[in-house]
Parts: sequence; structure tokens; C-alpha cells
Amino acid sequence: MTDAQPPAEQVTAEVRRLKEMSHQAFFEAWATYVLGGVDRLAPRDVQAAAFRSPDVASRTLAAADRVARELKTALPRRDGESKREYQARMNAFRTQLQAARQPIVDTIEDLAVDEAEYLAQLDDEAFAAEWLAFVQQVAGSTRPGRDYVQGLAFRSPEVAPRTQAVAVQMRRVPEQYLPAKEGESRKAHHARVTQLRSRLEAELRFLQYTLNYSVARWGRMPTAPNHRLQAMRLLAEKYPEEFSQLLNAVRADARKAREEVRRQRRYEKRAAARQAN
Repeated sequence: MTDAQPPAEQVTAEVRRLKEMSHQAFFEAWATYVLGGVDRLAPRDVQAAAFRSPDVASRTLAAADRVARELKTALPRRDGESKREYQARMNAFRTQLQAARQPIVDTIEDLAVDEAEYLAQLDDEAFAAEWLAFVQQVAGSTRPGRDYVQGLAFRSPEVAPRTQAVAVQMRRVPEQYLPAKEGESRKAHHARVTQLRSRLEAELRFLQYTLNYSVARWGRMPTAPNHRLQAMRLLAEKYPEEFSQLLNAVRADARKAREEVRRQRRYEKRAAARQAN
């Protein structure tokens, strides 16, 4: 027998109320709910359904993470409470928080599956635009929960290879994806490009872990990234003329070294022949 679901109209009304709350009010509402408090405007089963609804789940997860970081704010020490008693309450609260958080995570992961399917059907240009918007964290208000949901979707095993390819291309030529705005100074544009590169580097590390996992789960050892080769490629892209000159000089040195080895071998052969005679 399945658990009875709260009335849909009550859940819808509570979702609307939660969406209209300020960040601090939402934070306090979530902390109160986790602690077992009662809201006079909504029964607990209605609150539970609203907090994990697709329209609110991402905000709830953000609040849950904030509560975990700010435990002492969410659960202040009582007057006269001993350190041991307070620690016991804190530990119990952590357990409650983890239990309350899991249904929210489940909702986010379900949404991420749908988002991954959406991303997979985009053409290259649209996919790159979605990725750029996500990395910049400036868009997505039309689809609630985009930060968490899209992050999971872009890093999913099915989408990660395509995401990595786009991220690498953006890192190589960020100006192509982030052109200067009208009236923007060169310094301001450079700062935006630098920030984009930094975020791409961070995301590429996450993506590499995803790709490594995809390989490892089949019983194969992931190939470690060649950082030296990556650095060489970046130098070649940023300073093509200098890199070309350096490469030619290295090749010339290698050619001279090979010629010297051949001369030495010829000399040794002639010396051996004279001794034999």
C-alpha cells in the first residue's frame, strides 16, 4: 500500500509560497522543517512534497548545503547547555539533515537525466551556447534548478565526452565564444576571458573524473592526463610564433645531435678497421 499523497492544490500553493520567499526566509524554513518544527501555514507532508518538487528542489538543495555549512547558525547553543549536550544535538541534527536531503538529491538526479537527454539532442552551436551559459552562471532562469541539474547533466557519462570537447575548444579560443562587448575596454574583456578560462579549467577537472569513472567501471585503468603535452599545446596556441621558433631550434639541435652520433660511429668504425689491419 502506497503512502497517501498530500492534496495537489496544497502542494502547489506551498511551492508558490516557497518560491516567493527571500533566501534567508527559505533557509530558515528549511532548517525549521529539518528540526521537526511545524509551519502553521502548511502541514509537514505538504512541506515535504513542496521542498522536493522540481520547481523548488534546486533551491532546497542549496539551502541544505548552506545549513550543513552553517550548523551553529541553524542550531544555536542554548543557555546553560553543556558542550557535550550541544554536540549531541549537533550530531542528531546532522543525521536529520542528511535524511531530509536525500529525497531532494533524488529529485535533482531525476531532473538531470531529463536534462541530459535535452542536451544530447542539441546541435553543436546550441550545445556550446548552453555550456557557455552554464559555465558563466548567468542564464537558466527559464528552467528552475539549472545550476545543479545542468551540472549533473553536462558531467553525466553520456554527455561528458561532448562537454569535454567543447570545453577544450573554448579554452583554446575563448575570444571566439566571449567576444568583447560594445564599449568594453581591453582590460575588462581580458578579465572576463581569464575568468572564463579559470572556470573551464575547473570544469575540465570534473569532466576528467567522470570520463575516468566511465573507463574504470569497465575494469580498465584510466589514462593519466599528459600535463606536459597540455601545457605545450597551450603555449603553442598563446604564443604561436615563439613556439614555432623554439620548436625549430629544438629540432635543429636534435638534428645536430644525430649527425654527431653518426660521425662518432663512423670514426669508431674506421678506427676499428685500422686496428684490424
